[in-house]
Order: sequence, then structure tokens, then C-alpha cells
Amino acid sequence: MNSVSNEKKTLLLKTGLEVFTVHGFTNVGLTELLKKAGIPKGSFYYYFSSKEEYGVEVIRFYMQEYTTNIARLFSNSQLSCKERLLSYLKTWQENQCTNDYYGRCLIVKLSSEVSDFSELMRHEFCLGTSKVIQLITNIIKEGQIDGSIPKHLEPGYAAQELYQQWLGASMLTKIQRNECPLKTALKYTDNLLKN
Repeated sequence: MNSVSNEKKTLLLKTGLEVFTVHGFTNVGLTELLKKAGIPKGSFYYYFSSKEEYGVEVIRFYMQEYTTNIARLFSNSQLSCKERLLSYLKTWQENQCTNDYYGRCLIVKLSSEVSDFSELMRHEFCLGTSKVIQLITNIIKEGQIDGSIPKHLEPGYAAQELYQQWLGASMLTKIQRNECPLKTALKYTDNLLKN
């Protein structure tokens, strides 16, 4: 694929990410997506064989960007591992409470919608969230070494527990349209990570 071709594909993926995060997957037609991207329908089928394949690629694109950002944040040696983990979660809280509580997390917006009808999209979310949990597991392990995270925590279990708590709190924040669930999740996390 040449650079112009790559640029068009990336534009389509970014457009899908933007639109799906706000409107969901099934509520958006290809015509609307292509109009927003300024790309003709024929070009879409050059890159993707179906809307489902496109959805998988959008999820993959999002998860790659998301996990890269987490890894970058977790590599900040100026902060303790606990501070890095809390910084990530505070950023999560801020992102979910923007735009009148619509948030900007594709996982929160799309995963429950598409997992029932698209095994391919469900699988892509599964791969992506597993990477997130592994990154959290790793920072907990590192934090136990630098002394900022309690040694009694089992890293894999604690990472899974934290991720599930924050995902659930994000869903409740969308439902209740207030920050209370995420504030509770942050308080719980602070308590969990106390030495």
C-alpha cells in the first residue's frame, strides 16, 4: 500500500473511531461514514470487504493507540509505579466525564453492543482488553519492586479487579450522567494501593 493509500485508510479508521464512539456501530451507515471522511464508496471496499471487517480494524486501531499511550505513561520514570497507575486512572476518569458524559472510550461505547452479533469484533476487544490488563499487571509488579504498591496484592488478580471496577464504573457514569461511580472507583483504588 502506498502512502496516499495508507493515509486514506487511516482517515477511514479515525473517522470510524470518532463516529462509533459517539453513535455506536449499528446506528451508523457506511454512507454517513464515507461522507464524513470525504472518501467514495468504492475506496471503502478497496480497504475493507464489509462493515464488520471495518469495525474490527477500527477496534484494532483504537486498542493499538490506547495501549501505546498506556505503555508510554507507565514508562515515566519520574513517577513511582503507583503514581503512574493512578495517573492513568485519573485520565480515564477525565475522559469518561467529558462531552456531557458520552466519554471517549470505544470499549465502553461499543463492546456490549457488538459482542452479541460479531464474534470477530468481540474477539478484537478481548485481545485489546487483555493487553490493557497485562500492562496494569506489569505496573503493579514493578510497583511492588519499587515499594509503591503493596506486596500482598496478587498482580494479575488485582489488575483484573481494577480494570473490571473501572469499566463498570464507566458504564454507570454513562447511565447516571455523573462522576460518582468513577470517584468511587478512584477511592477504592486508592485504598487498594495503600501500603
